[in-house]
Amino acid sequence: MSRTTAQRLGRFVLETAPALAVGLILLPWIIATGSARPWQPAMIDLDVYVAAVTDLLAGGDIYATRTPGWDLPFIYPPIAALILVPAAWLPQWGLQIGWAVLTVLAQRLILARAGVRRGVPLAAANVALVLAFEPFRTTLGYGQVNTLLMALVVADLLPQRQRSPWFPRGALIGLAAAIKLTPLAFLVLAVLVGRRAVAAWGVGTFAALTAIGALALPTETRVFVAKVLAGQLYGDPVYVGNQSLSAVFARLAGTGSSISLLALAVSVLAALVALVAASVWWRRGERVLAVGLIGLATCLASPLSWTHHHVWALLVGLAALSATMSHAARLLAGAWTLWVALCPVLVFLPYGFGVERSYSALQHVIANLGPVVGAVLCVVLLAEGIARFRFDRAGRRTARRGVDCSANLV
Repeated sequence: MSRTTAQRLGRFVLETAPALAVGLILLPWIIATGSARPWQPAMIDLDVYVAAVTDLLAGGDIYATRTPGWDLPFIYPPIAALILVPAAWLPQWGLQIGWAVLTVLAQRLILARAGVRRGVPLAAANVALVLAFEPFRTTLGYGQVNTLLMALVVADLLPQRQRSPWFPRGALIGLAAAIKLTPLAFLVLAVLVGRRAVAAWGVGTFAALTAIGALALPTETRVFVAKVLAGQLYGDPVYVGNQSLSAVFARLAGTGSSISLLALAVSVLAALVALVAASVWWRRGERVLAVGLIGLATCLASPLSWTHHHVWALLVGLAALSATMSHAARLLAGAWTLWVALCPVLVFLPYGFGVERSYSALQHVIANLGPVVGAVLCVVLLAEGIARFRFDRAGRRTARRGVDCSANLV
C-alpha cells in the first residue's frame, strides 16, 4: 500500500468511525421504544421497508402492509420495494448496523461535497450531525432514507471530480426520484441553470426505473398512482412534527377544502420562489446554497414534511458560513438552520392525538415558526440574489465600456 493510499484510508476512517461509533451507541435511545440490553433499536421505518419486502416476496400487497405495534404502511413507489428486496435476506441486527453504516457514510459524503474541511473538522461535523442535528439523528434512529437520498442528489450536483461516462451525472438524482418523488425538483433546477444533460439523464433514469417497477408490479403501480392523484396521505396533517406550509394552515385554520386550496397555492408559490432563488445563486457560484434551497422548497411544498425530512437545512447553514450573502440573510439562514437542528417543536410542545388543535397563541408561534421563517428566507434570498445579479451585470457592462474607451484612445 502506497503512502498516499494509506493516508486516504486513514482520513476515511477518521471521518467515519467516530460518528458511526457514537451512532451505534445512541441508536437504541434515539427512538423511545428502543432497548440497549438487549441491543434492539426501534428503527421503525426500516421495519416498514422489511415488512413490505417480506410481503412482496410472499405474494402479498405491499400497500396493505402494516408493521406490528406501530401500524405503519409502506408509502413508496413499487420500484423502491424491488430495490429493497435484499433487506429481507439479512438478520435484523445485521440490517440495522448496515443501515447505520450507510447513513453515516452518506453524511460524510454530504459534508465533504458541501466544502467542510477534510480530516478532523469533517469528523467532528459528522459526529455533531448524529448528536445534535435532529433531522439527521432521527433519520438514523428511524432507519429512514432521507440522508441516503440526499447523498445521491449531492453526489450529482456537487461533484468533486469528473464522473465516469458509464455513470453520468443525473443518474443518481433519477434513482433518488424513483424511490421518492420529491428529488424531481432538483432536475428542474438542472434545466434552469443549463445543465440539460444532467436533467436528461435524471429523467431517463427515473423513467426507466419507474417502468421496471410498473412492469414487475403492475397492480401495485396502479394503486400507488391512484393514491398520489387522490392526494391520499398517511398521518395527521396538523401534527406538529409536520413542518410544511400546508401544516401551518391546517393547524391555524383547519383542513377544509377552501383552506386546503389556499395552502396548496401558497406552497406552490413558495416552491417557485425557492426554485428561482436557487437558480440565481447557482449562477453566482453558490451551488451549496442553491441545492439547499431546492431541498427547503421540497419541505415547504410537500403536504407532509416531518422534521426528519429537513436534512437539507444543513446545506443552508453551511452556505450561511461561507456564501456571499448579506449579513442579515446570513443571520436569517443560520437562525433557521439552528431552529431545525434543535427542533424545539418536539422538545417544548405537546403533540399527537390532535392536541395541536387546542394550542395556545404562543404554542402556535413555536409550532409554525419554522416553515414561515423558511418561506421568508426564500423570499429574502431571491430578492438579494436578483439584486446582486443585476449589480454584477451592471459592473460587467461598465468594465466593457471602459475597455472600449481605452481601445478607442489607442
